[in-house]
Amino acid sequence: MPRQYITVPADTRRFSWRGNRGASVGFFNPNGKMTFVGRNVDYFENPPAWSSRSPIYAARIFVGFNVGPRPRWSMTDVVRIVKRIRRAQVGSPDATFLYQRGLYTSKRDESVVDEKGAQIIILNLSGAPPRLFRQQMIDLGEEIATKLRQEEVIVEIQKGGISKETIGVTPVRRAG
Repeated sequence: MPRQYITVPADTRRFSWRGNRGASVGFFNPNGKMTFVGRNVDYFENPPAWSSRSPIYAARIFVGFNVGPRPRWSMTDVVRIVKRIRRAQVGSPDATFLYQRGLYTSKRDESVVDEKGAQIIILNLSGAPPRLFRQQMIDLGEEIATKLRQEEVIVEIQKGGISKETIGVTPVRRAG
């Protein structure tokens, strides 16, 4: 088995630092010959597994863990719902979950809720057409809002990391 080395990316341009008042304090200007340590044959790049030349669609979904002023849900509850819905939609539960804390002003009574919550990030790796992906994200947001008894879940649709549309999704209203 060949030896493996790590690659350390380094910016070898001039580097300077400043003091508290913005005045230049010092600098380092590399002026020597760049050298490679080890045999070149031992150096392997980490080739990409895949890439996309055109931007892909993604969604960010924002959800709180409170019902009214009281903490009620957890990340485990959100993960469980996303896993079930995304498996049914595309056969894969792939998503990223971020904990966050936020303030939400209730549309019902204008109270301000300070709550823990989550941001769910989903990349359209299934290749669903943009309109279908958008609908899948709305359906997912609706399921989250319904199961977690939220007034609203925010769904942001992105293309190549740029926001294309922001949608407020409310729970399903059951008849009766």
